[in-house]
Amino acid sequence: MRPLRLAAVVGALVAGAAVAAVVLPAPVSVLTVLALAAIAMALARRSPARAARERGAGPPATRPAPAVEAVVEQLGTPVFLLDDLFAVVAASEPAAQLFGTTAAEARSRSLIRVTRDHHFLQVAREAAGRPQDVTIEDGRVIRAVARRVSAGQARTVLTLEDLTELRAAQRARTDLVANVSHELRTPIAAARALAETLEGGVSDEARRERFHRQLTAEVERLGRIVDRLLRLSRIESADEPFTIERVAAGELLATAAARIAPIAGPEQRIVVVPTEAPDVRADRERVLEVLANLLDNALRFSPPAGTVTLSAVLDDREVRFEVRDEGPGILPSDRPRVFERFYTGDRARTPGTGGSGLGLAIARHIVGRHRGRIWAAPSERGAVIRFTLPLALDGEREGERAR
Repeated sequence: MRPLRLAAVVGALVAGAAVAAVVLPAPVSVLTVLALAAIAMALARRSPARAARERGAGPPATRPAPAVEAVVEQLGTPVFLLDDLFAVVAASEPAAQLFGTTAAEARSRSLIRVTRDHHFLQVAREAAGRPQDVTIEDGRVIRAVARRVSAGQARTVLTLEDLTELRAAQRARTDLVANVSHELRTPIAAARALAETLEGGVSDEARRERFHRQLTAEVERLGRIVDRLLRLSRIESADEPFTIERVAAGELLATAAARIAPIAGPEQRIVVVPTEAPDVRADRERVLEVLANLLDNALRFSPPAGTVTLSAVLDDREVRFEVRDEGPGILPSDRPRVFERFYTGDRARTPGTGGSGLGLAIARHIVGRHRGRIWAAPSERGAVIRFTLPLALDGEREGERAR
């Protein structure tokens, strides 16, 4: 509105207020005067910038976000848009979540403050368009690619990808191939040597029978390794369905002890601690396989007159099972790794144990399929392996298949 027209409007409002004060009754005239005066003051106090905007001139009150920024904020992949000073113009939520923040919190902050790592700033400055892998403080591996753009305030687009799980899978695959090769090499070499010896002829009958027994043992060892690898593969891929039912915790302990007792040494003992733990939801045979693996390990690592103890106790909404032995124990640094395939810690490589290194890996996956936990607990003497199973609650269906 032009100044002359504004003055005319204000003057008319003031005049109207004066007439209202004379003509209208007192209460109404007061309210009318106050209203007209307020309108006049509001018109008079308009800022020049606002008046200019109303005439269609001057910058808008707020700059609307460019379409490209709105698109980036909705992306399901990690992307940062950066200005010429490498501050965040826009960010997708996955990008912000990589660094423990939100897209709204990241906006307008410098990239180095958001990521807390100068390597990402270096990648953005170079904007070479080639992938660069950055290992951040918590050990995660993030692949970063930066390119120059020109879209509103944005001058650089930085795309990220979390490669941590992929790298872990690649390492696991490499380790698996190396470990399988190592485990199979020994029995294959032994079997070949024995077969060649027998083929060449052994005149002594006792030696020939001994070589035959050794050859059979090495072939059986190869078969066990292959069978366990196939078993582990089926459990990991969930190809093997589990039948979940109500099972008594005490019955699981007693049955497992009875099954393993024949392989115990002449002076070794398996002690089952009486338990009042409630029933659990489990695939009975799979849990017995877990207990058998743990007992087999415990007996192999126990001294000739050692005792292996089995127990089960209620632990909140779970039942915690425990297998304790009197062997050399597990180093604290090795406890998280004993459930890996072909574990190579000192305990697993103790001379004379004869294990394939797959039993605990199978146990971990079986317990995981039951939504339980398994771990090596600290112990002053021997090794203690614990795992949990969920309680069997009243009214739950039996015979359910778990995938």
